Amino acid sequence: MSKGIENIKKNPKTKYMFVLDLIVAVTIVFMLFVNIDSIGFVKVYSQEEQNQTQTNQTSIELTGKLIGTAYRWVDSNSSINPTLIVTSGVNNQITVKSLQNDSEEHELIIEGITSSGDKEELVISDTVHDGSSSIVNFYPLDLQEYKNYKSFDYYCEYYPETMKGNIKITNYTANNSRVTY
Repeated sequence: MSKGIENIKKNPKTKYMFVLDLIVAVTIVFMLFVNIDSIGFVKVYSQEEQNQTQTNQTSIELTGKLIGTAYRWVDSNSSINPTLIVTSGVNNQITVKSLQNDSEEHELIIEGITSSGDKEELVISDTVHDGSSSIVNFYPLDLQEYKNYKSFDYYCEYYPETMKGNIKITNYTANNSRVTY
């Protein structure tokens, strides 16, 4: 037996270093010869895709406000519990806010409703209160994926009866006309 292998068996520190070196070597080989894109861990965007993604973003803001005796969602146009229009294939960023010094908690939930009435939570924000905010992204890639749902709704986890509304998904066709589902 070679002296190096005998050394590894006798000295635990040397054995540890050998295993660590082996892990590093395998990792380097993996990184050099495996197409990481094909595994699905990382999505690499071309410059054109990055520019399109940056310009293809909608921004919606909802704030939990006490109106009369009930909390409601209010958007940046002061509409109460508005119908949200989101676009397929676009990053639809929704900012959920709470008013300063309002200790009541709010949490936005977006759900899809099937034709049989089953509901599935698709997006859930962090809980906001006392002037905090949370950002969620709703990115319907393909309307075909959402054909199983007859409608989409949003509501507050803590005030579902008074803080609620509908969501319409639009898609731009080849001739730039909008199709709403």
